[in-house]
Amino acid sequence: SSMSRMDIVPPILCLDIGNTTCRSGIWLDGKISQQQTVSTKELKKNLPDWLVAWKNIKQIAFCSVVPEAEELLMLHLESDNHETFRLTALNQSGLPVQYPNAEEIGSDRIANSYAVYQKYKLPAVVIDLGTATTFDVVTKSGGYRGGVILPGPQGMLDYLGSKTALLPKIDLATASRNCRVIGQDTRTALMSGILHGYLPMLHGILEAIKVELGNEGETIQSVIQTGGESKNFLMDGAIIDSTLTLDGLALACVADQANR
Repeated sequence: SSMSRMDIVPPILCLDIGNTTCRSGIWLDGKISQQQTVSTKELKKNLPDWLVAWKNIKQIAFCSVVPEAEELLMLHLESDNHETFRLTALNQSGLPVQYPNAEEIGSDRIANSYAVYQKYKLPAVVIDLGTATTFDVVTKSGGYRGGVILPGPQGMLDYLGSKTALLPKIDLATASRNCRVIGQDTRTALMSGILHGYLPMLHGILEAIKVELGNEGETIQSVIQTGGESKNFLMDGAIIDSTLTLDGLALACVADQANR
């Protein structure tokens, strides 16, 4: 038949279980729809109810950086008759991995890199702004090469809020972002540090990556940003791809089914 394999893939529920939030979406007809975000805390509390809503979807693909939530998920899925695909660096074959201890790469980073390897011009750098911000480098010849990890914008504020006696806790999601650079109160000074310091830091890391790859004769062709804070720290020339992690999960899952 003229229909490609991709057109007849049944829907896949994709779950990206992060430290703070869990994102979900349904992969159908080659794209993600019905995206939802729920706090990881809430997911752990209401997992059975949450899965009931998806009971008609047999195939689930997930990546997790929270072992406790992952164990709960696996427990519930075993009792149902779901097909599960747990993405890790080691149980996928579509993305070459050049990394000595591949099992220690966060599976969300593998999902991001998998999608980038399939969808974008290489070499590429993918920057995921979550609880942690990660940079991952993907090249044509080597696939996943490695990257950089630093605290996310909220993580930096949380650090100061919890490690200091007098500084307040600030929630970026609700804070006003138009503040003066020279803060005349503590909150403004803290916000200023993030709003005016974070983007230059990202650019500094990207620049250093460009230099190191340049020494190997590689020129970056794509910079892709994803994760909750990406729209607020948009880098020059970068593409925002909000479904990147879920796309990677689905693509790896489809390839896994095809290889069976």
